[in-house]
Amino acid sequence: MAMKNNPLNDIVKCDIDVSSPGSSGASFDAILLVVPGPGESGEKTMERTTAVSAADELLDYGFKTEDPAYLAAMVAFSQSPSPDTLYVCVRKTAGEEDGAGGLLEEADQSAGEDGTEIPGGSGAEGSEEETQEPGNEEETGASGYEDLAITLSRAGREAEFYGIHITAFKDPSDVKAAVAWAEANEKLFGFEYSDLGSCPVSNFSYYRSFCVYSGSADGYTLDQQPAENQYAALAWMAKCFGYDPGTETWHLKELAAIVPSALGTDQKKELGEGHINTFLRYAGCNCTIGGMTLSGEWIDVIRFRDWLKADMQTRVFQVLKSNRKVPFTDSGIGLVEGAMERSLKEGQDIGGIAPTEYDADDNAIPGYQVSVPRVSDLTEDQRKSRKLPNCNYSARLAGAIHVVEIKGYLTF
Repeated sequence: MAMKNNPLNDIVKCDIDVSSPGSSGASFDAILLVVPGPGESGEKTMERTTAVSAADELLDYGFKTEDPAYLAAMVAFSQSPSPDTLYVCVRKTAGEEDGAGGLLEEADQSAGEDGTEIPGGSGAEGSEEETQEPGNEEETGASGYEDLAITLSRAGREAEFYGIHITAFKDPSDVKAAVAWAEANEKLFGFEYSDLGSCPVSNFSYYRSFCVYSGSADGYTLDQQPAENQYAALAWMAKCFGYDPGTETWHLKELAAIVPSALGTDQKKELGEGHINTFLRYAGCNCTIGGMTLSGEWIDVIRFRDWLKADMQTRVFQVLKSNRKVPFTDSGIGLVEGAMERSLKEGQDIGGIAPTEYDADDNAIPGYQVSVPRVSDLTEDQRKSRKLPNCNYSARLAGAIHVVEIKGYLTF
């Protein structure tokens, strides 16, 4: 006869909390396409920002194969590596009802580089006010459409994306609006133009937008340029977003479906000096040349910086969340320091941060350093506030080699 066991809970009470790991939710490989709406209704209605994994999915929404949205998606998905999905947002026409049933209103024309108020933030790096010349049609934006900043803000509420391409909207004011919005909202915006000497922006002090000259296609007349070249920046973004941040350079990348430009020496020099990227042919290979934002910073540096910020924030948050309490002691501060170091080590492992190296005297040059305060260095008010200040780090970027100079001599 089996004897009855009493529950061990009477003697050993055991409770287990399950803590969900923190996640930043940030994506550094997702691209948003802002497109005109389809000409007719389809089997589905694109009522909000929608993810597609193939260009043909757009046909279900009423888009045609000759529409810019379809052509752009085809170019993006033609790259290797290619994106898993693209986010597509239809730019609404002026007066079209918004999701709340009201009519869309034009944004206040008072702030931002293009004269529009930028929802979601202001004070973009290097922005400067520009006034619109009366009667200048190039500065009016896409006629009949809502303000682009409204479109981008709506897409930002509906989807998590990092890269932006405003497909089919080439007006200078639209480009400037996208530049300013990307700067204020920590996104990356790419655009292209094909009229040499007519870049749609004049302010080149932005760090989050890059430009590609995709005109003068080799083998084509100026009035018969390949349609795919209108999406060169998108193709470049789609390819390079296939690499993890910190592992890539955007220089010397081959792009499917894009025809290289035929440029003279002076033209290449002028574009390079203006931080305008190109797609040229070298040694039988069609490849991107440059890899810079409008400011002259490297695109891969901006992307890696954004990744490192999101990763470090998430790791430190997880320390605060997963522990019942992080004490305001040297050991508690050490937990925060450890999370910072793990993030920097991850950045070093993937190639964004330089490894520890040595000078000619064999002195170590660390790739990164972290410093945090000791409790004894903080005032009573600082400790009472429960805010930990002065957590700092420095790191050396690994960078990339783009150009090699070789000198030598031969003798008998």
